[in-house]
Amino acid sequence: MFARAAESDENILAVVEDAILYPVDCEKGEGIEVAKRYNVRGYPTFKMVDSNGKEIERWIGYEGPEKWAEYARAGLADQRTLAHKAEAYEDEPTLALAKTLANAASTEYDFKGAVAYFKKARELDPGPEAAAAYSEGILTNMFYGTRMEQFEFAEVDAEAKTIIAQPLATAEGKLGVAMMMTALAKSTGQPEKAIPYLEQAHEVAVDSDEPEVLGTWSNLAVDHALLVKKDKAAAIELKRKSMPEGWQDDPDQLNNFAWWCFENDANLAEAEDFALRGVELASSDGQRANILDTAAEICNARGNCEEAVERIKQALALDPEKEYFQQQLAKFEEAIKEKQG
Repeated sequence: MFARAAESDENILAVVEDAILYPVDCEKGEGIEVAKRYNVRGYPTFKMVDSNGKEIERWIGYEGPEKWAEYARAGLADQRTLAHKAEAYEDEPTLALAKTLANAASTEYDFKGAVAYFKKARELDPGPEAAAAYSEGILTNMFYGTRMEQFEFAEVDAEAKTIIAQPLATAEGKLGVAMMMTALAKSTGQPEKAIPYLEQAHEVAVDSDEPEVLGTWSNLAVDHALLVKKDKAAAIELKRKSMPEGWQDDPDQLNNFAWWCFENDANLAEAEDFALRGVELASSDGQRANILDTAAEICNARGNCEEAVERIKQALALDPEKEYFQQQLAKFEEAIKEKQG
C-alpha cells in the first residue's frame, strides 16, 4: 500500500492486521520509480497489492478512517487482481465490483469510467442514503473530468440538479454543490451558468444559523455579489473579509487576492500594489517569479504592456526553464505590437 503520508489510526490498523502497510514518498528516492511503476497520479494514493505486486484495490484521497477501512476491507474480502475484477464485472456486474472499479478508475484519472461504475452502483444500491453517496462520487468525478474534456458542462449540470433535488439533500450539501458548479462554470468560461446555483445557495444560507453553512456561504457570497448582484464593489469588500488573518503580510495570499482581482477585472490598481508587495516578501525565486507573472498580467490588463514585458522578463530570469513564462513573454510582446499598430 502506497501513500505520500501515512495515517496513524488504531481503527485502520485493526482492519489490515493481515496486511503490510508500506508508506512511500513518491517524490524522492525509490519512490519516484514506484510512482512510475504504479502510475501514481495524485496524493495520497493508496494501493493494495498481492504477493506478486499485482493491484487488488486502489483509491485516491483520504476521507477519514471509516471510509479508508471500508476500502481496505473490500480489498481483503476479494483479493483478485483489478484486471480479474474487471473481467468478472463484464460477466456479472455486482455492487462490490462497481464500487471497487469506480475508485480504481478515478485513481487513474479515468473519470468517465469512474462515473459509469458509480452510476451502476447507484442502480444496484438505490436506497436514499447510499444513492446520495454515489451521487457525490459521480459529481466529483464529473467535475474533474470536465476539466480534462471527458464531460460537457451540461452533463454535470444535469447531475448536480438531480443531487439537489434528492429528499436527503442538506443545506450544507446544496452549498457544496453550488461551490463545485460555480468553480466549474468559471473555469469553463461560462460564469453565467453558476447563477442558478448561487441564487439557491443564497436562499439556503439566508435563514441558516449553522456554522458550516455560513462558512461555505462566506465564500460563495463573493461570486453571488459578482454574478447575481453584479456589484463589484460589494464583491471586493466580501473578498477582503474572506481572506485569512494576516494575509497582507503573506506573499501567497497577496498573490491570491491580486490574481482574483485580475480574473474579475476589479480593483486592478490596488491589486498591482499587492502583487508587488508579494514579490518583496517572497522567500524563494520560484515564488517571486510566480507573483511577478501576476503583476505582469495586471500591468497588461491596465494597458501597461511594456511594463508587463519587463516583469515577465524578471520572472524568466528567476526561472528560465519555465515554458509558461516564455509563452507569457510572447503574449505581452504581441500586445505591444497590437497597441502600436
